[in-house]
Amino acid sequence: MKNLNKSRDYEITLHQAGDAPSKTLVVTFGGQPSDLGSEGFGTDFCLLGGYDTIYVAQRYTTQYQGLSLEEFVASVGPVVESYTDIVCYGPSLGGYASLYYGGSIDARIIVAAPMLPAWPHLKNKSYADLEVTHFPLHDVPKSSHTPVVIYDPMAGTDKANIDTIVQAAYPTLTRVEVPFAGHPVLIALAQAKILRPLIYHFFATNEVMPFEPPAEGTPIWHRERGRYYLNRDPETAKIELEKSMDLQATRSVFNLLIRCNIDLGDLAAAQKRLNEACGSADKAHQLFTPIQKLAQQAGLTV
Repeated sequence: MKNLNKSRDYEITLHQAGDAPSKTLVVTFGGQPSDLGSEGFGTDFCLLGGYDTIYVAQRYTTQYQGLSLEEFVASVGPVVESYTDIVCYGPSLGGYASLYYGGSIDARIIVAAPMLPAWPHLKNKSYADLEVTHFPLHDVPKSSHTPVVIYDPMAGTDKANIDTIVQAAYPTLTRVEVPFAGHPVLIALAQAKILRPLIYHFFATNEVMPFEPPAEGTPIWHRERGRYYLNRDPETAKIELEKSMDLQATRSVFNLLIRCNIDLGDLAAAQKRLNEACGSADKAHQLFTPIQKLAQQAGLTV
């Protein structure tokens, strides 16, 4: 392990898989919940596959705005020159960072649901005070390689970001659609045991292998179908969410089910779930604040 650069806003660390450099160097970027650290998203995954890797970390909630393109290139440039093949890889915020920085080192790029949470058009109040110092994505250096973008086409915000911002930067994209995988699309692929072979195959060949996306019988697929139908067909949404909850109880599905019960006017079912949440130490049965408020507005006991 070798620290390449560190400041109050970022940390860049090289990890080598063996005594000799690997043919391909993989540069990974942490997602939004991550913080400063020498390792993170993708580090163990790359080393296990025999790939040297650089992990680029951001100070929590700064969204890489403290790392300029010039600082990035100065930090990784001397290392990158030793490799014939470079890949940038990341999900969500890490996917955005892969696209933002990847062109400056002419990397192959594979990302999942790329997003800068502080993009003004997203109107995310949590990041309203974060100054976006980065240039627009279409104004930064572009890779000579066609990026691969993995996403859920049913997730409206993700699709819109790709159709507009990412497409403006890279008019030619390789799109890998994973319906009803949600924003954390890599988790759905991992649960279906597709992620590892898919990404390793891309690292080795620069191609996306054919695969059957997760479908019936996987918890995320049912959850995302439930979320999709929530405002369209609440009865169908309830069926899908109950299937997801039976397969894997999670806090998000539990809260979605309460909202669904309220929307359907089944206040008895909603109250029963609220009673389950009362005093429960199980994180899967804890309430989100908006659902608490919704339940109170419906005259239920929280």
